[in-house]
Amino acid sequence: MSDLVFMDTETLGLELDSPIWEFAAIRREPGGQESRLHMFINHNPARMSIDLPESFRADYEKRWQAAKDGSLVAQPHNAALRIVEFMRGRPTVVGAVPDFDTVRISRQLLQPAQYDDPWHYHLVDVENVIVGYLAGHLWALRPDRAAKWREQLMPPWSSDGLSSAVGVDPEQFERHTAMGDVRWVMAQWDAVMGGNR
Repeated sequence: MSDLVFMDTETLGLELDSPIWEFAAIRREPGGQESRLHMFINHNPARMSIDLPESFRADYEKRWQAAKDGSLVAQPHNAALRIVEFMRGRPTVVGAVPDFDTVRISRQLLQPAQYDDPWHYHLVDVENVIVGYLAGHLWALRPDRAAKWREQLMPPWSSDGLSSAVGVDPEQFERHTAMGDVRWVMAQWDAVMGGNR
């Protein structure tokens, strides 16, 4: 069984080259032991997307300044090395739309530092896991209601709605921070997969 790495980034937009400015991950071994990696990454703030909502801008400016003031900022090549070391052994990445993060990490950090992707090529999207879990439970336990719910389980999904459907209150997490989103994804995974395994 592979280690799992719950991973998230914060970026300055949705575009492929919108800079990554925060990275967080929690690695869980099969025995349940966990280790963490959290860092802020130096970047060019001038490349911020013009479409970035004001609330995200304000959060970025506040947290980025605090990271700089606390000397908590890694240079991109150092961030790449730390990620590669953390991911040794090709763990399976679990996230909310994890390819959003892995594609950007690869392009912006790993390729310029001449590193290969260190994770297993099978990524796990917790939203897909939840939809399968809910659909299976509906058909198994309430076939009379399954047809009614089928439309609500079709994409696009509300990540908050899916989380709530498995008993994980999204308001209990520091959303849109890398580590807050990692913890949120872990809680959803554990709700569906039966706890810290």
